[in-house]
Amino acid sequence: MTPTLLISKIIPPRPAPSTIARPHLVARLNEGLAEQRRLSLIAAPAGYGKTTLAAAWAAQCSCPIAWLALDETDDDPIRFGLYFVAALQRVYPQLGNDLLPILRAGQFPPPAIFAATILNELATLNEVLVCVLDDFHLIHDPAILTLAEQVLAHATPSFHLMLVTREDPAMPLARWRARNQLTEVRAADLRFDRAETIALLCERMRLALDDAALDQVLERTEGWPAGVQLAGLSLQGSPDPARLVAELSGSHRFMLGYLTEEVLARQPPAVQEFLLQTSILDRFTSELCDAVTGRTDSAALIDYLVAANLFLVPQDHTGTWHRYHRLFAELLQTHLRRRYPSLIARLHQRASHWHETQGRPVEAIDHALAANEQERVIALLERHGWVLLNAGYTHALERWLHALPDGCLQTSPRLCLDFGWMRLLRGQLEQVEPLLIQAETAFAAQPPANDAALRAESLALRANLNQTVGRITEAITAAEASLAANPTGNERVAGLAALALGGAYRQLPDFTNAVAALQRAAQSARTAGDPVTEMLAVAHLTLLATQYGHLRLAAATATAAIQHLEHSQTAPPPIFGAVYGALGLVLYEWNDLPRSRAYLEQSIHLGTLAAHNASVIYSQCTLARLLQSEGDLAGAAHILATAETLLGQGAPAWVRPELLAQQVALALATGDLATATAHLRRCGITPDEPATHRTLLIHLSWLRLLLAQRDPRAADVAQHLISVAETTGRYDILLRTLILSAQCRQHDQPTATRLLNRALAIAEAEGYVRIFLEAGEAISNLLRQIDCPPWLAIHLPSPAPAAPRQITAAGFEPLSEREATVLRLLAQGLTYAAIAEHLVISVNTVRFHVKTIYGKLAANNRTHAVARARELGWL
Repeated sequence: MTPTLLISKIIPPRPAPSTIARPHLVARLNEGLAEQRRLSLIAAPAGYGKTTLAAAWAAQCSCPIAWLALDETDDDPIRFGLYFVAALQRVYPQLGNDLLPILRAGQFPPPAIFAATILNELATLNEVLVCVLDDFHLIHDPAILTLAEQVLAHATPSFHLMLVTREDPAMPLARWRARNQLTEVRAADLRFDRAETIALLCERMRLALDDAALDQVLERTEGWPAGVQLAGLSLQGSPDPARLVAELSGSHRFMLGYLTEEVLARQPPAVQEFLLQTSILDRFTSELCDAVTGRTDSAALIDYLVAANLFLVPQDHTGTWHRYHRLFAELLQTHLRRRYPSLIARLHQRASHWHETQGRPVEAIDHALAANEQERVIALLERHGWVLLNAGYTHALERWLHALPDGCLQTSPRLCLDFGWMRLLRGQLEQVEPLLIQAETAFAAQPPANDAALRAESLALRANLNQTVGRITEAITAAEASLAANPTGNERVAGLAALALGGAYRQLPDFTNAVAALQRAAQSARTAGDPVTEMLAVAHLTLLATQYGHLRLAAATATAAIQHLEHSQTAPPPIFGAVYGALGLVLYEWNDLPRSRAYLEQSIHLGTLAAHNASVIYSQCTLARLLQSEGDLAGAAHILATAETLLGQGAPAWVRPELLAQQVALALATGDLATATAHLRRCGITPDEPATHRTLLIHLSWLRLLLAQRDPRAADVAQHLISVAETTGRYDILLRTLILSAQCRQHDQPTATRLLNRALAIAEAEGYVRIFLEAGEAISNLLRQIDCPPWLAIHLPSPAPAAPRQITAAGFEPLSEREATVLRLLAQGLTYAAIAEHLVISVNTVRFHVKTIYGKLAANNRTHAVARARELGWL
């Protein structure tokens, strides 16, 4: 579950009745919106009425407003992302739904993808959405700043951003200013003029000040709204107004401190105590104030403060949540430390307990830290750490870890493990071992019966660490020890241990044991209500099954997981992109191309949001195969180029052979043997080296190239591949090699028939179809000659016309039906554009077809190709 979000942070504050109207500033903001500028910036130091102006403008704006009041804890990409989407969904409930599973799983999508997702959805709206980010100066995280910049860089007229901040954000403001995309309200604009000073002091506060006194207040405060307001509060009931005004001087902070003392001195004792005691709260309700102060009349006191205009900022339309003006709160805290230093810890303790009862562990831990209650912090982290970790609060956990004194983890193996999992998930592998050692040290000081589950979890963490860094034997040993030591009923730990065991067996490779372990991991995690571990296990299992050619197992596993999600009405987590990709591959192999494309596109979309490059590249390779099978070679090339870029940004080593194999297949489909050769030489593996389970795809690609080159080594490579594929259980490689071998021996019909029959026996069990269709017309002809079984025969294309067979007989590779059509149009003198229009395809696709034709006919240009085709009797 995700910790509760504070709804008050995403509700635009209601302007107070005493707010001074500033129509000229509201008009300026309205003008920026009307002119479709992308950004409004309200920037000034504390006390200039920035939030007040933004709230007043929002109240009169006819556009829907998404509001987010930021605080120090929001400088965390996950937390910011959750609140940002929540603010948008308060206006449009479906907006950003695709992002929530990613964020709730503790991942922040790449800023460009995050921005594109939001803006693409906003582009469909018929009205402008304004998003106000209040106190944006509290944001320093580069990922959040990049997201804001990406949103502004690509915003459509349907989106407008307003930043309310004490300082300019690290963004290209000069560029947007030059392009008339920026509306600015600065400190000079926000200073009160004489009319506004009169409106506040004389009309709102009903002070009887003469012109000289007004001018003196305005001169001394320099129109600083907070100073003017506090001066008015100080003057109310002052026995010597002239002296007070005369003493106003110095910096804003000095002046505010002086005036705060004046204001506090004039409040009833109960109000003074309430102000000081509640100043430790970032925002508050009357219930929270009652809990912190021990009073029962907080609601009445809040109403008094609102009526007295004592720097209270409303946080919602109902008046339930409030906060003090930041600068006012700081000065109140200074007075609190001076008057009641021994009370501060107790106030934070009470706040911590209240927040915990309200389901807000983040705030509870922060207040416990402020109270210096180390034991309570540890207890809260032990209770809520795992939930917070799975919800993505890694930045907060990191902050709390550094705030705890050295040595405190040695008494809490639970915290050692939580922080160890955090390090593992963040890829900080070298920092996991020290935490494991601390946990084991803590175990040594306790009776074994007290922490059997923790000991089992420690072994599970060690197993996952070993599996991640490739220490396979040690991973299996630790995982099996964890499962053996795990007390009955702790399915969460069992799921974690089985996940490591499955990953280790997958790397051996040991398909049978890997499947059993991953199935156990998924079931244990589901029983424990641990969706992250469950979906990791399902994703690994479906990918493993497809790689080993067990299509029906992959389909059954993926389908069951999808149905479970649909039944539970749960949005798919980010790792689920791999599950969609595996199902898309299965459907492609079953020749269900429309459904395959749909799942592959879902996989790529979800994986892109989560920056899971491995699952994205894997699905892109399958989608490229699909496009190539449809004759869209340009589309396939574009997809593979995108995958190559992603690979350069970081992906597991096992993805490289998948991409390489498809790049070689596309190059061979266009007759570009040179490019195919270049791809394979770059990988550093030659066809003469022994194949391993890690290099099978690369050796298979070499076999394709050798066959295209009519290299005599092809037969030996094929036989070696068959042997290794059988030994390792890689039926997908075995099938492809058998079909390629049959293609190589098509003139030796008995041998070709034997090889094909063996391939058919394997393929029928799993439903393979496309693997035969991809092999081309030669294999289709062989299948017809051996009385192809009905389950495959219904998918075979109609026999090719005689012309391609004549070309084949003359020693040229046959052209496809589409290529023959393009050649006839070339012979008629049509341009590439005319051919594209005639066939309803892109010009790039025409170019690919022409390139393929030239390669197959050994021609250098159109004239040469047409002449060669006429010589062969094709035209």
